[in-house]
Amino acid sequence: MSSSEVVVEDIAADMVVVERDRHAVVLLCGEIDCHSGPELRSRLLALAASAHRPLVLDMGGVSFCDGTALRMIAEAERECARRGVRMAVVGLRPFLANLFRAVGFDERLPLCRSLDEALWRLLPPTDEDIHAWLDRTP
Repeated sequence: MSSSEVVVEDIAADMVVVERDRHAVVLLCGEIDCHSGPELRSRLLALAASAHRPLVLDMGGVSFCDGTALRMIAEAERECARRGVRMAVVGLRPFLANLFRAVGFDERLPLCRSLDEALWRLLPPTDEDIHAWLDRTP
């Protein structure tokens, strides 16, 4: 797990990457704007450029984002697509989900409600995954 925190004039944004066997989860939190975004952009693009497994971008902790964040995510998605790596977004607050749909991100990226949904959409399920899902009690 790695972390990068950026604090500019009391505006903080943080990015933590959790590596798993079959995917990586990128946790973003704080306010992503023209002040805090460039450092996060550099890290996210470096991660996308070296990714060899699906990325799940968790934005559950993002309280605000502007065009900087949108460009950062679009660039990361393009880099992942160029490399044949799939990417999904989870944890969008309603106003951010509406913004993502308004700019057409939902046409290129799965916008998911949970990590489980993202993984079902990104990873081919194994027999073990399917049996565990079937055996769940409601």
